[in-house]
Amino acid sequence: MKINVAQLRRLGGGTEKYHFNEGLSPLQLGEDEFAFQSPVDVELGVINAGKSLLVKGRISCEIGAACSKCLKDFPYKMSFEFEDKFIPVEFAPEEEDDGAFIFERDECSIDERIQEHILLHLPMRFVCSDLCLGLCPKCGADLNFNPCGCADVDVDPRLEILSKWNKGV
Repeated sequence: MKINVAQLRRLGGGTEKYHFNEGLSPLQLGEDEFAFQSPVDVELGVINAGKSLLVKGRISCEIGAACSKCLKDFPYKMSFEFEDKFIPVEFAPEEEDDGAFIFERDECSIDERIQEHILLHLPMRFVCSDLCLGLCPKCGADLNFNPCGCADVDVDPRLEILSKWNKGV
């Protein structure tokens, strides 16, 4: 995904809109790899703010994930808004600004920036549904389909004597 800002840079206070619907390569996060299930939809509004460009946009995508409770694969839908500041290299500050993207030419590739935003919006744990019961920690049965016959209470044998306390024994 590339945006050409040559004409916009000449118009002080000017605005341009861009729309992309493209496939991206899978994202790597540590040992995990997240493949896109559909093209990534990106809508951008770029405003010339003098020495910088203000970029506001919305990203919508669907990635393949595994539920952390039941371990089933499912499509995880994401849609969020973001805001960035693009600064031409001639106006770049001496100290690096972590929030700004420095560009050299009038054509900017935004693939990496889009991937960064997607990675920042991934949840810590994926859950396929709010109602997911997960797997039984004893026998491994999927509790979403069948209840298992495992005992609900697992008492440490060293503390079993305390279970009789206050029962009149």
